[in-house]
Amino acid sequence: MITKQTAIFVGIGVLIIAAILSVTLYSTRGSHLTLEGKVLKVRTLATDEKNSIAVIDFRVTNRSDLLFVTQGADVTVKGPDGKEITGDTIARTDIDRVMDYYKVLGPKYNQTLIMRDKVAPGESMDRMVAATFPIPEAELEKRAKLTVRLHDVDGATFDLSESR
Repeated sequence: MITKQTAIFVGIGVLIIAAILSVTLYSTRGSHLTLEGKVLKVRTLATDEKNSIAVIDFRVTNRSDLLFVTQGADVTVKGPDGKEITGDTIARTDIDRVMDYYKVLGPKYNQTLIMRDKVAPGESMDRMVAATFPIPEAELEKRAKLTVRLHDVDGATFDLSESR
């Protein structure tokens, strides 16, 4: 049987441990790499009747105390039927050619994301990524969701989703 005095001491002990844990977690919050961001604009174009291109402009902000260094990016599209398709990312030099050839895509608003792009702690970065998809443009336009997954050189990944 637990006495009233023992219950009080246990309760005080639990409160002290909770306070120490809270202070520890709060003081180390910047030690975990965290990127926040959003898809700003998506432009699509049919390259033929069965294939299309998506050009995605996005912004990310590094909320941690650690440097984010890009290893790469993947772009996935979830169709209206729920099927998820991963696109083939286009290299920077090829994106420049695509943008020059297909004027209908409009101007290049941001630099293309490349390996080793860095986002310092507390800073933001606007970039562009493009990918080809083995689906018609009409199907790409009807997408339920588009996600850009950014990969850090240390293995962390961060998803930026288009809000429609």
